Amino acid sequence: MRCPKCKGRMYSEKYYVFVRTFDAWKCSSCGEVLDATILANRAKSSGESIG
Repeated sequence: MRCPKCKGRMYSEKYYVFVRTFDAWKCSSCGEVLDATILANRAKSSGESIG
């Protein structure tokens, strides 16, 4: 997967927040983090629909 911000390589990473865990993609170049919630919010704000 390529970063939409800088086109760098992204890798999967597991995050632990209090009692919740989730997987997200993180860019090895610029540090951009993407998960399902971030993508849904970006699509909602831009008027796009996702799957």
